[in-house]
Amino acid sequence: MTDTLLIELGCEELPAKSLVRQAEMLATGMHKQLADAGLMESDSRLRWLATPRRLAIVGEGIAPRQADRRLERKGPAEKAAFDAEGNPTRAAEGFARSVGLAVDQLDRLENEQGRWLYAEIDEPGRSLAELLPEMLDKVVREMAGARSMRWSDRSDRFLRPVRWLVVLYGDQVVPVSLFGLEAGRETRGHRIHAAGAHAIERAGDYERVLRQAFVVADYDQRRKRIAEQVRACAESAGLATQAESALLDEVTGLVEWPVAVVGSFDEGFLEVPAEALISSMREHQKSFPLFSADGELAARFITVANIESEQPELMIHGFERVIRPRLADARFFYEQDRQRPLADRMERLGEMLFQERLGSLADKAGRLQELAAALAPAFSADPADCARAALLSKCDLLTEMVGEFPELQGIMGRYYAQADGEPEAVAVAIQSHYLPRHAGDALPEDPAGRALAVADRMDSLVGVFAAGKKPKGGKDPFALRRAALAVVRILEQSRCPLSLDELIHRTADALKAQLPVSDEDRDEIRRFLYERLRSHLTERGIDTNTLNAVTAGADGTVADFVDRALAVQAFADDPEVESLIAANKRAANLLEQAGDIEIPEIDANSLQIDAEERLFEEVIQAEGAIDQLLSERDYPAVLRRLAGLRPALDKFFDDVMVMVDDDSLKANRLSLLSRLRALFLRIADVAKLGRA
Repeated sequence: MTDTLLIELGCEELPAKSLVRQAEMLATGMHKQLADAGLMESDSRLRWLATPRRLAIVGEGIAPRQADRRLERKGPAEKAAFDAEGNPTRAAEGFARSVGLAVDQLDRLENEQGRWLYAEIDEPGRSLAELLPEMLDKVVREMAGARSMRWSDRSDRFLRPVRWLVVLYGDQVVPVSLFGLEAGRETRGHRIHAAGAHAIERAGDYERVLRQAFVVADYDQRRKRIAEQVRACAESAGLATQAESALLDEVTGLVEWPVAVVGSFDEGFLEVPAEALISSMREHQKSFPLFSADGELAARFITVANIESEQPELMIHGFERVIRPRLADARFFYEQDRQRPLADRMERLGEMLFQERLGSLADKAGRLQELAAALAPAFSADPADCARAALLSKCDLLTEMVGEFPELQGIMGRYYAQADGEPEAVAVAIQSHYLPRHAGDALPEDPAGRALAVADRMDSLVGVFAAGKKPKGGKDPFALRRAALAVVRILEQSRCPLSLDELIHRTADALKAQLPVSDEDRDEIRRFLYERLRSHLTERGIDTNTLNAVTAGADGTVADFVDRALAVQAFADDPEVESLIAANKRAANLLEQAGDIEIPEIDANSLQIDAEERLFEEVIQAEGAIDQLLSERDYPAVLRRLAGLRPALDKFFDDVMVMVDDDSLKANRLSLLSRLRALFLRIADVAKLGRA
């Protein structure tokens, strides 16, 4: 009979941002151990539960012991097991000892390779109680990462000190020792509402016992409960919250018995940019800002307490008293920063090193000023706006506000630039050039912001590669992979007419006075950018074969590459073109087989067979039509026109022998295939498509 297994590690307060990861590691590790030992089905799962003071797993259907097994053991070859007199050798005796039998008790296994010593032995299964201590110890050791700690005089390491241990199988305590603790059946309740030990009679009672002790152990239930309370509080105040997924996760990791309440602050603080107040509330107080129906920040907030107070008004007053100094700090930083223009900070940028060979942030701003202005026409932006925004783009890093709230870089730069009377396009670009800040984030929508965003990332990418500090393995200190992905996304969305080669060339020109960029570096940067582009499209469902085909086709812009990839993917998915793809592969193979044979222009008078004459005529007709369609970038129509060549191409390969003995005839037919291939290559190398 199977039963339920419960393991709980009771800890001092665990870091909220690490809680889910640690719980998942415990569940994943124990699942593997139990499944490998045959104590649970491999497709079963262990539920993990986590609060700030505990990590736990609950597994149903866990077997009390392993099944007995019959093991088949193959020993040495018979001729190596016995000497010339028929006496067992050391190899035979050693094998016999390993299986617990005498040599004369061993069987023989005969196969095509010969005869071998052989034994079947019965191995009794071990109990869960025998196996669990070693299993849990192994998993816990694997969970101890770089930020784990030691406590007391023990050498054990864990994320936080472990203070109690529960290991129950059904209603029985499993004897496990860990961190100097002996496993028991007593968990701990809420520090205030139900302090002290609470006995668990059966493993399946775990969550019920904790709920009676004012602890919601299930992380997802607790998160849902917080979300519902926050929404209800906002509605009762006639206000709304914004998308707060990350904050919800963090708050869920901070409380065991959530109770949401609404507080308020002095409306005078609303004179400070809303983003600064929001950051202060979210980052410092883990509170949810509230907004009016038109999206304006209100002088109210929601905090989630870890206690159900009998005097909630006093608790709310306490939260208001704590949040006030934080908002006052934000107002002070804003007022201090406003005392001098943003541009006055440009000189101090020279004191901030960007990279040893690339100089300071002042050097970078100077390069960006040149590069952003040069890129401006490609993004329909004003070069003067781009140059000014580039010069000011890093100045807010030296403000008090950004020093306290780094996530406000660019945002505060926009506010300060607007206050200084800078053109609106300049102010907006200072903020938007940081977009996208992370995967899936929005892209800059303003022309100057797009130009500066690409210039900033290309300067880092090309410069760092030229400085010999390209990403290696998992190390990417300058976040160049993220920068490259941002570049290709912006180029795609804006339909920028510059190719990646042109972009690399212009960036290298802006860098050449400080650090020359070699041809090898340029080639490597191009490959790096294309890898990110391919990765980006793979996530959108484009097949690897399609990407290989498009990469082998004509060079162009990023937007053009994406358009061709989407068109070719749809083309490849059509079963009607399968023979066309096969014919292209055959043509490519024949041209490759021809090697260095010089292929002349097609001599129409040398076409001898109806099938090759027909293919030649259709290729000529298709060339004119495709020129027009390509000028309109109507790639689906181009591919449909190419697909129309399929009957003629199939007939050609049915009726025409290409690799004939007559060299001039062979060269003429290869020339026809080469001209046909050239048509396809203007979109993609269709020969690289295919079905798995």
